[in-house]
Amino acid sequence: MAAPEDDPHVFTFKDEKPSPDPIFEYPDSLRDSRIPLIIDNGSYQCRAGWASDEKPKMIFKNLVARQRGKKDLDALIGNDIGNLEVMRWQLKSQFDRNIVTQFDLQEQVLDHLFSHLGINTQGQVDHPVVMTEPVCNPNHCRQQMSELLFEGYHVPQVAYGVDSLFSFYKNHATPETANGIVVSCGYQSVHLLPVKNGRLDAGHCRRINTGGCHLDAFMHRMLQLKFPGHMAAITLSRAEELVREHTHMATDYINELEEWADVDYYEDHVHKIQLPYTAQPSNTLTAEQQKEKKEQQIRRLKEINAKKRLERLAADQERLQQLMSVQELMADDDEEAFNKALDDLEFSDPMELQEAINKLSSSIQRAKDKVMGVQTQKEEEPETKQPVYDLLDTPDDMLTDDLLQKKKRQQFLKAAAEGRAKARKLNEEKRKQELMEEKRMEEKRKKNFQEWLAETRKKRQVLLDKRNQRKQRKSDMAKRRTFASQQRMKIISQLAEGEKKKKKEDTFGMNDDDWNVYKEINIRAGDSDSEMEQEQLEELETMLKEYDEEFAKDCDPQNGDGVFDIAEYYRLHVSTEQIRIPELLFQPSILGMEQGGIVETLDFILKKYSPQEQLDLVQYVFLTGGCVSFQNMKERMENEIMAIRPFQSPFSVHMAEDPVLDAWHGARKWALSSALKVCSITRAEYEEKGGEYLKEHCVTNRYIPTPVLVPT
Repeated sequence: MAAPEDDPHVFTFKDEKPSPDPIFEYPDSLRDSRIPLIIDNGSYQCRAGWASDEKPKMIFKNLVARQRGKKDLDALIGNDIGNLEVMRWQLKSQFDRNIVTQFDLQEQVLDHLFSHLGINTQGQVDHPVVMTEPVCNPNHCRQQMSELLFEGYHVPQVAYGVDSLFSFYKNHATPETANGIVVSCGYQSVHLLPVKNGRLDAGHCRRINTGGCHLDAFMHRMLQLKFPGHMAAITLSRAEELVREHTHMATDYINELEEWADVDYYEDHVHKIQLPYTAQPSNTLTAEQQKEKKEQQIRRLKEINAKKRLERLAADQERLQQLMSVQELMADDDEEAFNKALDDLEFSDPMELQEAINKLSSSIQRAKDKVMGVQTQKEEEPETKQPVYDLLDTPDDMLTDDLLQKKKRQQFLKAAAEGRAKARKLNEEKRKQELMEEKRMEEKRKKNFQEWLAETRKKRQVLLDKRNQRKQRKSDMAKRRTFASQQRMKIISQLAEGEKKKKKEDTFGMNDDDWNVYKEINIRAGDSDSEMEQEQLEELETMLKEYDEEFAKDCDPQNGDGVFDIAEYYRLHVSTEQIRIPELLFQPSILGMEQGGIVETLDFILKKYSPQEQLDLVQYVFLTGGCVSFQNMKERMENEIMAIRPFQSPFSVHMAEDPVLDAWHGARKWALSSALKVCSITRAEYEEKGGEYLKEHCVTNRYIPTPVLVPT
């Protein structure tokens, strides 16, 4: 991935498309010399070439794409598949994890391999074949492979070996007598193979079902969840590229993960991956045109706010008229109709009705002031029938039960009327203060703009804090164990206890303090002032958008130049994923797998041996396979092994010279030695001993014949 010159943290995807494999020449000298053919048949890639070459001629992914409606001969294999993502759902592999099970696909791969190597001998491949196989390969799979090679291609002889042991053979000075532990991190799994006296100790081998494909899938899924807007652009091939080029092994995972919480560390180490996008045309507006455009936006915003205010005023007036008509029912002594109206309006009691009337009256008065631009001289209430309070001065002992109930209603109505008058007076005084404050702020804006701007921002922040606190309190009231909920229950219990002690007439609501108590215990009363605060907030934000350029930039999805930063929108930030993805090799539990990691499994294997044997094995811990190519992999292994070994116990960790290709190079080195002739399986031996037969040597599996059922 290339990084743009202006920002070293921004990279782009290569999106490399493979080139189709060429057909190589097959000269007579190569045909007559019977040079061994080396095939590293891996679950991720197949690498093939002649033992006389320094490197494999063919490297391609072990995938077959069968196109619908076409014959098997038209299948695309390896590098012939130009775009993997287009044909993702048609891709097939001959492997089940790391074991070859689909030999019809394996035959197609071998056809592709032999034909591109240029082998044109009629009906046979007249070269010895050295082929890799997985650890503890089932006899049945080896039998199928031998049958395919001997019967299908008529090869003269075949030799099998474990890929990771070939890599060990390539890098160790004396592999025939060596002791050590091979850690093979492949595409489908991780294998830990103890080697004693140059032979594989198959009884103590262990496999971890985590490999490169799991790392790729984990990166793919994490980025799709992190950037759902770019889900289609985050393909599995791109996730694989990110894993290969933008991750590293953490030497101390927990500490490095905590460092990512620091903002400065994040900015210094994050990798920003630029997705392809189409750039928008640059802004061509002049300064005057931009200013005019901004003024139009401000005017339009003010018009929208004024229209909303008028609509809200009309709705509030209609609502107030409805509530006042319900209250008249109480003055008319129509208790049944009054209670029914309360239920229809979802009010629990007259107090809640009166609170709604007061709130609407105040809101209407304020809205009228805003619409008219000046303070109204007197609030005009909807015309209502004036109630008569003829029983208030009459003693209770001179009244019947019905008249007592009527007197109680008159007391409530009188208190409500007085409360409205008091609230109207307070609202008028409050509005006068607001007008004076607005005048003062306007003068300050003209004289000291920066001070006015700071004060306006502060007012806006105070309103936002109040709204957030009210929302939090409302949320807390709905929960059982919060402080707000406990305070509410405490007030309710105190009111109930006081009621029991007094045993007198219920006068709750006659006093102004009762309304504050009601607000404290009523969950739905948390938003009583939210509409007024919302209006104030809209006014402040309109002024800030008009006079504060920084605030306008923050509120506008476009930047100061009027152009959306589309490049930043199409960037993937790879942060903790850089260490979290490779960590799966040491902690498969991150992926939800109930397995131990590399070090836990290594410790388990070592405990199967005596202390002296453990000491011999850890003197050569050998790392191979594509997944050990992560930066700091060797250092991490050394730290982890030091933690599980006795104090000051010596050990040594070695890395393959080329973790990806050393299996092929090791097989080539072995094929050029005298061991090839001795350890290869000839066709005669195949016919005599069966396809599962294996000649053991320093890089093979242990051969255990399949038991034969003897009839009794």
